[in-house]
Amino acid sequence: MKFKTIILLALFAIMSCKTKQEVKSTPPFSLSDNWLLKTVAYQDPNLFDTIVLFNDATNQCFKDSIWEFKPTSNSGSYSINDLNCSFGYRNLWFKFLKTDQQTGITHITLRAENKSGMIKNHNIKITKQSTTAMQWSYSISVKGKRRTVNMLFEKV
Repeated sequence: MKFKTIILLALFAIMSCKTKQEVKSTPPFSLSDNWLLKTVAYQDPNLFDTIVLFNDATNQCFKDSIWEFKPTSNSGSYSINDLNCSFGYRNLWFKFLKTDQQTGITHITLRAENKSGMIKNHNIKITKQSTTAMQWSYSISVKGKRRTVNMLFEKV
């Protein structure tokens, strides 16, 4: 009986000394499915300038663009649907950087390919997301000043 007790205690000691496995932090959500970009607006309501977003098309051209996100490959696409703009389908890739636990804001790097095939990284903050809506905050230089553009998406 003493022998079984010693073996059980030894097994317990070995199991309790086992190193802890590192738990990977995962974002509170994943980018997935199809989204319609409904609004592209400056954070400053009195500011209105035509600017080029994602090194591709003007802010007006992005309105009503369709975005598709594939979480398994961290890739996707967006499609400019305005015939007066550089119409068409573009590839994109995204990488989660961090989520601020206090604010819930998720930082991502978006690699977007423009109409001519040039790829550039863009830092995006996902400031809100629900099952039906998502808002991005994107900083850009406008006439030499840093401005924030808010992009509001609706799930399609």
